[in-house]
Amino acid sequence: MAVSRMRKIQILAHKGAKDKIVSALREEGALHITEPSIEFEQGPDEEARRESERDLQARLTKLEHLKDFLKPYIPKEKKTLDTMFNPRVVVEPAELAAILEGFDLEDWYQQVIALEAAIRGAEAEIGRKQSLAAELTHWAGIEARVEELTDTRLVTVALVTVESSNVAQLRSELAEATNEADLVEVSKTGSSAYLAVLFLKSAELSVIPILKRHNARWANLAGATGPPQAAAAVLLEEADGLREKIEELKAQAAELAREHRTVVVVLDEGAEALAKKVAEERFGTTQETFLVEGWIRGRDEEAVRARLTEIAPEVDISSRDPEKGEDVPIDLNNRGAVNAFEFVTTLYGRPGYWERDPTPLLAPFFIVFFGLCVSDGGYGVTLAAVSFFLMTKMQPGGGRQLMKLLMMGGISTAVVGAVTGGWFGIDPSVMPGWLQSVIVMNPLQEPMKMLNVVFILGLVQIMAGLIIKMVADIKEGRWIDGILDQLLWIFFLALLVPLGYSFILGGSVPDGVMATAGKGALVAAALVVLTGARKNPKPIMKVLGGVLKLYDVVGYFGDVLSYARLLALGLATGAIAMAINGVAEMAGGIPIVGPIAVVLVLVGGPLFNLAVNCLGAFVHSARLQYLEFFSKFFTGGGSAFQPFRVEKRYSMTRRE
Repeated sequence: MAVSRMRKIQILAHKGAKDKIVSALREEGALHITEPSIEFEQGPDEEARRESERDLQARLTKLEHLKDFLKPYIPKEKKTLDTMFNPRVVVEPAELAAILEGFDLEDWYQQVIALEAAIRGAEAEIGRKQSLAAELTHWAGIEARVEELTDTRLVTVALVTVESSNVAQLRSELAEATNEADLVEVSKTGSSAYLAVLFLKSAELSVIPILKRHNARWANLAGATGPPQAAAAVLLEEADGLREKIEELKAQAAELAREHRTVVVVLDEGAEALAKKVAEERFGTTQETFLVEGWIRGRDEEAVRARLTEIAPEVDISSRDPEKGEDVPIDLNNRGAVNAFEFVTTLYGRPGYWERDPTPLLAPFFIVFFGLCVSDGGYGVTLAAVSFFLMTKMQPGGGRQLMKLLMMGGISTAVVGAVTGGWFGIDPSVMPGWLQSVIVMNPLQEPMKMLNVVFILGLVQIMAGLIIKMVADIKEGRWIDGILDQLLWIFFLALLVPLGYSFILGGSVPDGVMATAGKGALVAAALVVLTGARKNPKPIMKVLGGVLKLYDVVGYFGDVLSYARLLALGLATGAIAMAINGVAEMAGGIPIVGPIAVVLVLVGGPLFNLAVNCLGAFVHSARLQYLEFFSKFFTGGGSAFQPFRVEKRYSMTRRE
């Protein structure tokens, strides 16, 4: 059984040993902590724990700020494949201790805050000076100094911008409204006119409404001194000086960023400390003791017991097997090649604890279907080689699992491509004799043969699902359900195969086989009608329900037809590959650039075809598992096993 055996465990110890026990549990990474099954009143130190948690969260927030600020200033280094796939900082235990002891967070934080404020302030000031300088260029025609363009005791000076088309109308309205105003057009740019309007304060009630009616925008030249043109030049020089200052500030930031690895190491340790405090929320506590409760894999229990007993001899540990009805977390434990297919299973969900893991069951079907969908030996070899190379560079985890899965998919594709004559869309007739000798059928020339193959594969998988369900029913004592709901349908479908092959696909079936299959199918159908609704208490519904149950034949028929997508995707890969070769041949006739175009088409085209069809192969192969296979026997709904463990994002400590 690929679902790991779980044990419910309780750990009771004195509070004096809590820090050591929590650290040990975190390092072992084997306990899925749950709420205690015993109710506890809030412990006397609960408020202190929450205060400590808030302090750790505040510290973590500051460290995240440091990391994000310094990231753009990290010195650029040449990346290798190892650093691309394993970017975490590796530190020795002694180095880690030295970093944690010597790191002054407040000093770092204050430096970064000061640098950040200075850089942002300088950037804002540059923007303001550039904007003001741009505005001043429009008023260069004014001979007076900017600071002199201010209101006097009797006169208001308004520097405004209006639409050029409104200037004449504005001048006319001002002349009609008062003889105590004067308008001077200083400059014009595009559709905007820049005007100096001088008027006596006594005419303000007449002039201001007219300016507003024409959407006049008042210029703000505060901060500039001297003639407009000279003032603009001074502002631009000051902006250049601020840019130099920003570069100096960024150089200081880059100097700090040299110790970015120190920041991320401390950040990870801070996150670890916070995770331990958060985990304590689920502990039961009394005045002197604490209780940790959760689930542990059976294979880990002995090691955890030994570790905790060693660091805290007085600890009391009890455990038991799960009871029916308990929500037991699920840890899949498949080995070898099957392990990679957990990626497919968990995309759909996890089995219940008492349910069989479907991963080993779907693995052979998925990998064969993947190969049929891509169905090109050249693409398969390429995919397998690239996936294997990337897999060797990755750390264990989901990414490595996916690469392993794709590598096996590539191998399957290469095999299918070899037996169907698919090699980069090349005509099989021009291939070497040893490649031609392994060809079994060419789907492009014999699509119906391949269609029969995928239908047979589909029927086999559907029957396999029914058999799995039947075995599960029998194991749980539901013999009648297993026989009438699963085994009966297996025989019924098997009897319908020759009938469907003859009537639907036009195949040739011996008369004796047809006669036997027909009679057997009628008997099976009658049994389905008689037993399909046997659990319904109403007699009339037993009959009607049995007739409706017979309608499931249509559902099974539709399920089998779903496997035709394997042929369609395989044909699409080959057809596109042939089209790419045709385009490359035509591109070769282009003068001068023809050879370059051929290379681009023959490299980019297959890569695109491989990427698109690998995606399609994965999606559709998975879809057949989820909808046509799992629907026959899989219940699912299990929750993931999430052990309390070290989960550093940016660093890792080398073990001594």
